[in-house]
Amino acid sequence: MKTNTFIHKTLYPRRMVFPAFILYTILFMIPTVMGIYYAFTNWNIYSDAIHFNGLDNFKVLFIDQSFKYVRPITNTVVFAFFTSVLEAVIGLSLAIMLNRKIFARNTLRSIFFMPQAISTIVIGIIFTTILHPTGLLNNFLDLIGLDFLQQKWLTNTATAMPSVIAVEVWRYFGLNMVIFLAGLQGIDQSYYEAARIDGANSWNLFVKITIPFIMPAVTINTVLNIVHGFRAFDIVYALTNGGPGNATEVIATMVYREYSAGNYGLSNAMNLILLIMTTVISVLVNRATSKREVTL
Repeated sequence: MKTNTFIHKTLYPRRMVFPAFILYTILFMIPTVMGIYYAFTNWNIYSDAIHFNGLDNFKVLFIDQSFKYVRPITNTVVFAFFTSVLEAVIGLSLAIMLNRKIFARNTLRSIFFMPQAISTIVIGIIFTTILHPTGLLNNFLDLIGLDFLQQKWLTNTATAMPSVIAVEVWRYFGLNMVIFLAGLQGIDQSYYEAARIDGANSWNLFVKITIPFIMPAVTINTVLNIVHGFRAFDIVYALTNGGPGNATEVIATMVYREYSAGNYGLSNAMNLILLIMTTVISVLVNRATSKREVTL
């Protein structure tokens, strides 16, 4: 009887997982393995034959004299870094504020989270209008006497990337806020009370209690932000389409461009670089932050 019960308890959960595992394998694992294989081939629209060409695609990406492919890689790293940091900082600041008993805090939480629920295309249309040279932002700057700050936000090479980063941060800081709020609400208030009795000030409470106890939330947000940052496509495509020139071109938009041009092997090589970068950095960050987690 004990043996039958053990078999039933172990096989039943596996039967429940099996359908999801099949779907995951078909929709993710198989395409990923195929993409890795094609990254080392000359697959393109101009030839019916597909031949293994080793590292030729990667040589094109990193040795190209026009820096056509190096710029998107650099832009992706810059985009991922600044969006990850800003989303986490703003999200944590709002979470700390809205974790207190203030007026209409639930309404404010909903408002700050709302951009997460809006379609990227809608966000693109809204901010393309706002950031237009004759749009709402420049008109507002003119109204308050700061017309010298007016810019062609999305068509100037100096301001295009910061503008796209700002929109992406606005879109995702609400998600960071919600995750940080969950972490903050799980901290026992007795820790703060004991620390105040010992003479700790607000900064001491934040550094010695808040940060260590919300490290799981920090880990989750950091990894999610990095993944979102490195995989950025829709918001860049909706706002600038990689322009002006290649000022906001990222790996994902270049993959789309090369694939549309029929350079399938080359686009898969860029996708492989994106996969490696995202995986390596996410694993390193996860390990670094996990070591600092405190068990409640």
